[in-house]
Amino acid sequence: MMLVGLASLWGAGNADATPYATDWVNGHNSRARLLVGGAPGADGAIQRYVALELSMQPGWKTYWRQPGSAGGIPPQLSWQGSVNLKQAHLKYPAPIRMVDSTGAAIGYKQSVVFPIAIEVGQPSQPVVVNLKAFFGVCREICIPAQAAFKVTLKPGNFMQTPPELVKALARVPVAATGGGNRGPHLKSVRKGAAGAGRNALIFDVQFPAGKDGADLFAETGDLLPLAMSKVVGTPAPDTIRYQVIVTDAAQWRDLDKKGMVLTLVSRAAASEVRAQRP
Repeated sequence: MMLVGLASLWGAGNADATPYATDWVNGHNSRARLLVGGAPGADGAIQRYVALELSMQPGWKTYWRQPGSAGGIPPQLSWQGSVNLKQAHLKYPAPIRMVDSTGAAIGYKQSVVFPIAIEVGQPSQPVVVNLKAFFGVCREICIPAQAAFKVTLKPGNFMQTPPELVKALARVPVAATGGGNRGPHLKSVRKGAAGAGRNALIFDVQFPAGKDGADLFAETGDLLPLAMSKVVGTPAPDTIRYQVIVTDAAQWRDLDKKGMVLTLVSRAAASEVRAQRP
């Protein structure tokens, strides 16, 4: 079943919409809406955001950019027909691992807000955002869904920050730098053996803010999926050792050129780090 909706932030008849959100678009065991706001960027200037919020019934989930070994549909966005929109960058809040009889999925249960940083061509002029979002919702079977929004936004619409967007941005992994950063960070990576001639990557990850909800998700340097990680030890009270098996010899060689992207998560904080293959 498909989700289809068209909403505008402008128009006095839209009594259910807040100043920063469209109406909800209802679908199969889920609903979607678009949030709008601004937040200080790294340079202190206001970064403009739209954000796709998905809400699902209990027991339902949706997916991160890598859906996991069980498969699934990650978000796919189309901006065709937008006006004065130069770029849009989708940010992913820290996901969780969800395991059932079909395997392990990576994503979000019940609700998620995906912040989307946008850049406009003429900052003093309105921007027309024409967004078509395609995604999957799943219980036992993944169901493709989509939501469509067309909103006309003036510069003043980005002068407030919806609380849902604040929370979502706080869960977007930041660069792991060590030192005073309380987010998880990579202590070491080495080559291991996994039997049958297979190579393995061994990661030691430190979680200074606590190991509750700790996990590691590994990708190639160009964001192609690697196998799901497995906990193989705890070399220190705040440190977890993970193993990722690389069964494909060609991919192992390719990692030497591309490196890896590691998403390190816990309930307290989340980090993203690029690492070289040992």
